[in-house]
Order: sequence, then C-alpha cells, then structure tokens
Amino acid sequence: MITELTTTTKRNRGRPRTKAVVATTTLAQIATMLESDPRLGPNSRRAYYNALADFETWRAGRAATKLLVEAYAAHLQDTGRATTGINQALAAVRWWSRKLADMAHEADLPEDVKRRTVEQSLRVAEVGNVDGQRLPVGRIITTGELAALMAACAADESPAGARDAAIIAVEAKAGMRRGELVRLTMADWQDGDNGGGVLVVRKGKRNKERKCFVRNGSYGALRDWLAVRGMQPGPLFLAIHKGGEIQPHGLTTQALADMLRKRAAQAKIASCTWHDFRRSFASTLLDAGVDLVTVSRLMGHEQTTTTARYDLRGEEVQRKAVDAIHVPYTPRRTQGRLQGI
Repeated sequence: MITELTTTTKRNRGRPRTKAVVATTTLAQIATMLESDPRLGPNSRRAYYNALADFETWRAGRAATKLLVEAYAAHLQDTGRATTGINQALAAVRWWSRKLADMAHEADLPEDVKRRTVEQSLRVAEVGNVDGQRLPVGRIITTGELAALMAACAADESPAGARDAAIIAVEAKAGMRRGELVRLTMADWQDGDNGGGVLVVRKGKRNKERKCFVRNGSYGALRDWLAVRGMQPGPLFLAIHKGGEIQPHGLTTQALADMLRKRAAQAKIASCTWHDFRRSFASTLLDAGVDLVTVSRLMGHEQTTTTARYDLRGEEVQRKAVDAIHVPYTPRRTQGRLQGI
C-alpha cells in the first residue's frame, strides 16, 4: 500500500516548522496488501478496496491525520451516506492506518520520523464509528412466495430445475451468504441417518466455519439434486448449459443472482435477493422464539448486534411484546366523565 514515506516541511515566515509525514499510496499496492491479509474475505477485500480508493481520491495527497479522517466521516454524512456505509469506510481506513504503522515501524527511516509516523497512524486507527440508524432495507420472503418459487422450479423438468430447487431450499433453511453458496463443495456435505444432513460452511466471512442443518423439504430437494448431479467431487452446485448439459465447474455469484431473478419472474412474485433470504431466515427464527445468540451463530455473525439488524418483523411484533407486560391498574369511576370519553 505504501510506495514511499516522505517528509514535508512547512514554513512560518520563512522559518522551517514541524515536519509532517505523508504516505504516498497506489491502488495497486492497496490491492496487494488486501490480498495478503488472511483475516479478510473476498467481499471484505472488495469493499475495503473501493472504500480506500474513495478515501484516497478525497484526501488528494493530504496527510492522513485523525482530524482529516474525522472530516471525511463528516463529509460522507453530508453526502447522505448510510451509517453502515460510513462505518465500513472507516473500518477500511483504520485497517489502512494499522498497515501504515506496521510498515513504518519496519522501514529504514530516521527514528524520529518513524516514531511520528507510527504515532500518527495509530491515532487514525482510534477513529470511532459514527452513530445513527436507518430503517431496515430489504424484505421478508413469505411462506407463500417460497412455495411459488419451489413450484416454478418443479415445473422445470431439466437438471436446472432440480438444482435451482435445491439451492433455494438450502438457502431458505440455512440463510447463507450467496458467496458461501457458490463455494460449497461435495466435501462440505454430510448426509445423516435421521432424515437430515449438515452442510459445513468452510469459507465464510473472515474464514469462519459453521454448520448449517439441512432438514425436511430442504433435505429432500438437495437429495433430488444429488441424484441428478452424481456424487463425484467438486462444487456442490454445478453450472448447467441451456441445453441441459451439466458442467464440471460451479456457479458464480452473478449467475446465482440471475437464476433467482428468473425463478421469481416465473413464480410471479416481487423481486427478491439472496440477502432477503438471510433476512427472512433471521426474522423467522426470532419470531419462533429462538434466542438471538443462537440465530447469530447460525448466520455466522460475530456480534448479535449485526444479527439484530436483519430482524424485519415490524411494529406488530413490538406491540405484542409490549402487551406481555401487565400493568395492574383499575380505572377510576370518574374516568368516564372526562371530556371526549
């Protein structure tokens, strides 16, 4: 990420003043550093790269100080950026600043320059997230809509029909990210003896693993697809040509998005995304009384606050929750004589 460390000298009435360390960066070097960080998944790397590219353009060569980064956060707020988007951009800048501190510490620099660079970078890493919350985005996929999607797949007697039914059924039962869906392999499938099985997500966000339990209709749909696919090693969900020929390679996330768009049109339901399935997964489990910690683990979230943002059950659930609190109060007889009652 850092191509060179330079010092600039500011002048005050012709006399030298305090030197400031400026990091000259290139997007190519940023991309290289992102790829070399094993803690970041593909989506995080892409998001960090785009966020840092925007930040580099905005700062226009100015030294990346804590005040400048805070000004950048204010700039993003002024442009109407959502709170989550701003905090994601700040997370990328904090990552960048920590890398800058590490590289400055190892660089062949004068000790005073090295110390100031490390201190300045670590101060940037202290910039906190902005507060605020917007109404949830996305929607819940209803039971009727899920049935319509499955019926649309069942009407397609080609291998694609069986595959798409299995993908939708597994997603409804597991609430995976679409990147996790396309990275599943046959080695991740564990068929059980009790009418269900387990899919192991080995390449989740930040390389975290978790188990997803495939049961009832989802289990049946996946078994039907495996009967068509065969049990040979490779991606669990394979690409299929228009002529119905199954290919040895897997799907891309874009192909998965195109498939859902096609099946939604065939099912005559409103457009939906794979992330809507995750929102529906979380909302349905919470509505069934499953505790937030369990739902968070099933979704592969580090924090329950992240899971809570997926809850789209609406105000009716909140009203019912409040109704569970009983206030022991007997109305006074004079209450009926109040004006307007």
